[in-house]
Amino acid sequence: MSRKPQSGALAAALAGFFAALLCAACGPKSFAVGSVPFPAPKPVLVDASGQPRPGLPESPEPFRLILLDYVWCPPCSDAWKAIREASREIPEGSVRVYRVLFDRERLLGREGTTEVGPLHPSSPPDAGTLPVTTVVALPRPFREQFAPGQAPVLLLTDRGGKVLKRWTGASPSLSDAIVSEIKRLSSAPPLPET
Repeated sequence: MSRKPQSGALAAALAGFFAALLCAACGPKSFAVGSVPFPAPKPVLVDASGQPRPGLPESPEPFRLILLDYVWCPPCSDAWKAIREASREIPEGSVRVYRVLFDRERLLGREGTTEVGPLHPSSPPDAGTLPVTTVVALPRPFREQFAPGQAPVLLLTDRGGKVLKRWTGASPSLSDAIVSEIKRLSSAPPLPET
């Protein structure tokens, strides 16, 4: 009889341990609000021309929405839908969307197997009225620098790359949250230069 309470307590303890472990691994810890993720010390991205770069291409918009995207990911499609819906209420010229692709393909060559960016990347998703720039992550350097744990991750940053807001996953309220945060930041006094 004494085994049942002990096994129940053990099962509860194990369930708590695994739940804590799961929650500890959710989302990228390196993209904390207030951090400056871009540029990185070494190249972590490849731009449209195939050149490695430590940061995102320049843009005149004061805010950036950076979506860590996998083309096969259904929640990523939901995040794009939220961005498209939010674009209706975001003033033109205030936000640029950066799509960071993680997909990799393996090529077999004389030197062995290598990982390359998508051979046939899909066309950019519809972001409504917001301009989109697509970059591809260099797998190992990007993971070492930023440790993304899941997708989609949506970062709202200033022009300098400082993370102002982070959303992980997609939800029905994501569009409203994006609009609300951009309007709040747009009406706030300018952030001091760092």
